Amino acid sequence: MKKVIIIPGSQRKQSINGRLAHYLQSLLKAHCEVEVLDVAKVDLPLFNQDLESNDEVLVRVQALHRPLWSADGLIVVSPEYNGSYSPFLKNTVDWVSRLPRLPGGQDYPNPFHGKAMLLASATPGRSGGILGLQATRNLFAYLGGLILPEQISLPNANEAWDEAGLLKDANLDTFINNSLRLFLNLIENTTSSSR
Repeated sequence: MKKVIIIPGSQRKQSINGRLAHYLQSLLKAHCEVEVLDVAKVDLPLFNQDLESNDEVLVRVQALHRPLWSADGLIVVSPEYNGSYSPFLKNTVDWVSRLPRLPGGQDYPNPFHGKAMLLASATPGRSGGILGLQATRNLFAYLGGLILPEQISLPNANEAWDEAGLLKDANLDTFINNSLRLFLNLIENTTSSSR
């Protein structure tokens, strides 16, 4: 069974992006093994090359690298901060992507390169995080991710779900399910071609 890791871009406990991440998990769990990264356990300092020789920090980065590298696909669900991705997401990516350049880095190749990826964002406003999604796409394209053209943009996210935890907008829910189906197809195609 294929494995998918969902990376929330917010550490806030009541994050609407965290809620979207778990919603996507609920839709995917019948089709693949899916895990939402526990952001509370991502305890990394602000990226600083002076800390690259700090064994305690490196152990934490290496532990984060392992599930990302072993996943068949990644979903990034990040809020929009001033028209870009969140500082938490950028810092996490900076640390993990730096590992291959450090001594012994051959054991930690870029976990994003050639990886099937889907991008998503939720905002309380009407934009749905469109600008942040574009910036996020640029970031992961630079790192070699195979990013699905479709992206999930959830506007007015504070009011998007009903009391049963389902999306109120049936058309958006259909779009999300279709996007996830295309994402699973992308995973199948990329993992098959790499064999």
